[in-house]
Amino acid sequence: MSLISDFIAGRTPPDLYETYLSGGLFMPWADTLIEAVAASDACLDIACGTGVISRKLSDLPEVATLSSIDVAPPMIAKAKALKQEKGYATRAEFQIASALDLPFDDDVFDVALCQQGLQFFPDKVLALQEAARVLKPGGRLGAAVWTAGHDGNPVFGEFEDILARNIGSDIVPIAPFSYGDADEIRSVAEQAGLDVQAVERREMITTLPAVRDFVLFDVIFLGRPGADGALQPVIDPEDDTADELIETIIAEMTDAVRPYVQDDGTLRSLTTTHILLANSR
Repeated sequence: MSLISDFIAGRTPPDLYETYLSGGLFMPWADTLIEAVAASDACLDIACGTGVISRKLSDLPEVATLSSIDVAPPMIAKAKALKQEKGYATRAEFQIASALDLPFDDDVFDVALCQQGLQFFPDKVLALQEAARVLKPGGRLGAAVWTAGHDGNPVFGEFEDILARNIGSDIVPIAPFSYGDADEIRSVAEQAGLDVQAVERREMITTLPAVRDFVLFDVIFLGRPGADGALQPVIDPEDDTADELIETIIAEMTDAVRPYVQDDGTLRSLTTTHILLANSR
């Protein structure tokens, strides 16, 4: 059994996401985004993943209705399971849908939120046009997008350097940190017809997994474009010949991020995001 297959141990990507990222990283940032956009009334959670933003919104009395969409069926399945099993996001209506083709009428929502999804959309202008379409006139959009690894996200910056040395510079920046230009974020929002109020830079100390878990989690999602343009895994999860490479990356990361290691092995480090705030016209 390879290191990766042993780490996965039958868990789905949404299971891993929920275990290693939701509590320490995305939940704290959810509060910041919700407060920045002053979420209320009819809300839409775009690229909701396992429902982190939706959990927060569901608990707010000022939120009247809540719709939550994600293009990935496993993410929606996990969000629905958590809703049923743990009572998370009890008022959210989860459904599979693309941000590029929202299944809602025009002028439905007062607020749309997107936490760390914009950088993954293949057509960012179209996604923001769709958000603008379903917002009521004067409705509010809040979207959080990580800055670059070496621009306020030091653990991820170190990881990218180590990946470049050991696997290849063509796989960095890794996707979550690939859209860190504030001017570009503003530009695509303006092209979408939104009235941009601000692109704010926010910083926070958050908790990341222990180094070994951090590396094993992240290498699962590393990919290079194949002939058809789809990402192909850099490392086959079943390939135990890659174990030596992974152990090298873990060892180098252990040295690089030593200042951030806590007594329980987790990492406490600065993370930084841009928050796009805009209104529909």
